[in-house]
Amino acid sequence: MTFRQLQAFLLVVRTGTLAAASEHMGLTQSGVSRLVTELSRNVGFELFTRVGRGVTPTVQGMAFFRIAEGVYDSAESLQRAAAEIRAGIEDRVRLACLPTIGAAVLPSVLESFHQNYPNAFVDIYDQDAKETVEAFYDKKLDFAVTHKVGHLEGIHTEAFATADYVFAVHQDHELANLKVIKNTDLSGHSHVGFESETMFLPNDDETRLIGEASGSISKRIWCQSSVMRYALLANKRNVNIAEPFSLPLFAPHGVVARRFEPRVTIEMEFVMPIENTNVSMYVVLKRAFRKATSEFAARHDLPIFVGGAEKL
Repeated sequence: MTFRQLQAFLLVVRTGTLAAASEHMGLTQSGVSRLVTELSRNVGFELFTRVGRGVTPTVQGMAFFRIAEGVYDSAESLQRAAAEIRAGIEDRVRLACLPTIGAAVLPSVLESFHQNYPNAFVDIYDQDAKETVEAFYDKKLDFAVTHKVGHLEGIHTEAFATADYVFAVHQDHELANLKVIKNTDLSGHSHVGFESETMFLPNDDETRLIGEASGSISKRIWCQSSVMRYALLANKRNVNIAEPFSLPLFAPHGVVARRFEPRVTIEMEFVMPIENTNVSMYVVLKRAFRKATSEFAARHDLPIFVGGAEKL
């Protein structure tokens, strides 16, 4: 059984045709067919049956496919690791970060990190908490900064920061003249509605934030992305209750923030496999995130509060 045989088999299952698999591998259809036949002979059972012009896995073939996927992924990882060693890459970090935090502080974090680990290779994934947890359980991540996820088996979590939601609006909007916005001030205004960005927050976030005013607010636009919600405020008509990290990106476009009542906070954590908890590379990452975030909040006067076991 060879790596090439497994690759051909997996591609035929995923694409459903020898033609598509052969195009992906740069082989002829007969070449792919030969690899699959050789693999079938090695395992001792038929992997496919013909259906019209295509093929479909047998019951045994599908059972083998589920096992082979993990083996193939591991073999690919070994090949990638060997290539990195040959290229002089000493360490690799697969890092997930909320897009809002990434846009705000990640460049500074990476600059600091590479001062300590100049040859480290960093894979960056911008994703929400749900995607991050799934990636950890699939063993695809080493470290993450995300919303508070609570206790997870085999996963270490550590408090990183809290932030207050702010009222965001274009500076020409009438509500920008107020220093503090209360939920009752939102009545009659067009609010960019949002769905929870993480499965760990309740589905009634909107009601939780705007409370008794929710019945009299126009919400013709709904948007999951924080950055997109900020961008929509530039039309001078919409208002939004938003996380504060993205505000500096849109301040040049006239977007301003005001304190919002009632106060609602977002909690964020560092997340990593338990075995990574005290590894020096991830300790350096945590320190870099805390320092960069503290400096970012102070520079832009934002309600972001860095905490945890090691503040700086």
